[in-house]
Amino acid sequence: MSKQVKQRTKQQASETDKNTQKKTAVRKPPKPGGRAKARAAVAKTKKGKSATAKLARPRVAKTKIAVNVVKAPRPRRPPIKMVPAVAPLPTMVAASAGPITSADISVLAYCRAGFEPDLLTEMMAHLAATPKASWALPGSGFVRATFAPAALKRLHMVLHEPMVFARQIMRAQSTVVALGSVDRVTPIVNAAKEFLTQLSIPNIAAVWVEYPDTNDGKSLSKLSMALQTRITQQLDEMGLVNAQAKRRLHVFLTSKGEAWLGLTDIEHSSSWPLGIPRLRMPADAPSRSTLKLAEAIHIFIGDDDERLFQPDMRAVDLGAAPGGWTWQLVHRGLYVTAIDNGNLRGELVDNAMVRHLREDGFKYRPNKPVDWMVCDMVESPSRIAKLVGLWLSEGWARHVIFNLKLPMKKRFEEVERCSAIIDEMLGDKAERAVLQLKQLYHDREEVTGYCGFPPRARQA
Repeated sequence: MSKQVKQRTKQQASETDKNTQKKTAVRKPPKPGGRAKARAAVAKTKKGKSATAKLARPRVAKTKIAVNVVKAPRPRRPPIKMVPAVAPLPTMVAASAGPITSADISVLAYCRAGFEPDLLTEMMAHLAATPKASWALPGSGFVRATFAPAALKRLHMVLHEPMVFARQIMRAQSTVVALGSVDRVTPIVNAAKEFLTQLSIPNIAAVWVEYPDTNDGKSLSKLSMALQTRITQQLDEMGLVNAQAKRRLHVFLTSKGEAWLGLTDIEHSSSWPLGIPRLRMPADAPSRSTLKLAEAIHIFIGDDDERLFQPDMRAVDLGAAPGGWTWQLVHRGLYVTAIDNGNLRGELVDNAMVRHLREDGFKYRPNKPVDWMVCDMVESPSRIAKLVGLWLSEGWARHVIFNLKLPMKKRFEEVERCSAIIDEMLGDKAERAVLQLKQLYHDREEVTGYCGFPPRARQA
């Protein structure tokens, strides 16, 4: 064996001994003093092995106190008239009673992603018909359904009355428009001309090119803007665009390769593209929920805003914290009693127009009637519906805006049930009351409602 090999062998052996010594080295006990001294004092030996125990916290024996709680019996609720149940339909394409023809009635509606089956159920309930074909894929952000010609009689009501889950609803063309990869404008213009001729509509006021309100749909926004300008220009050159017309043409892109056409009555449809209001978040508002109330006032009150929200009016906000809805009312000049055990934020603290009471929103009763009651408490929809009915039937408030947190299934049926509860609690006053329910853009798994007694027209 050479000298070099011997030296390497000795080095490896010495390194092995060092590693072995490190592994087998016994840790020296710390010098007594401070925490180390205390630990050493309570050290114990278990099974012949020394171990330093950590200081144990004193254990307090837990004692269970038995409390006998006697629950008050729930009052029996009188039976509620339920809307006839609609048989559930497959969420996609459909049971057909025959081939789709030009005489069939097609409807296209936009909604919040995830609520497509609920919108289809609502649509079927209003039309009192089952579609020949339908598309209501959860997460797609829209519903498309084709009905037999007999549904035309009720379609006018559906298109002219607000629906709960529809942001925008329209009469649609029954067939899809296939778009080329190079020229997308010409197929849309030709289909639009044919669609208007079929419905005997001479012209339109405007063209909106839209897309689903989903992550995939938003990728079509740039394409929609480019197409809208060119389509409007070509239809205008054909004499089909007139600013005074009563209808609007919608081109709904579901992808870069296909589009669906629809028509809305401007007076009875959403005035925002995609049915989404463009509201700016106030910098000093305590929460984004203030946008929900602002949208509700615009949807439900509309042009009567200044008349029904006048300075020095009185309002109660149940479940006010952190104060988004209270902030909206204060900035309209109303004096607000904010009911919530939580804290208000920002400029609402020590505000002369806000009286904050730390009370239960379900137990609070006003000393005298107020103009408005608003409620955004997280509670079961039926309990909120009863609370709304109670405030209006007792005359504690003249107008109420409220929020219903919906279950994950049968949401349209739950909305109908809450409507029936409010109607029942109003009793004879129900004939004079106005009740509207809508899933707003700023709502999530919920709907917002208005119920109140509009001022009577003055007699000359």
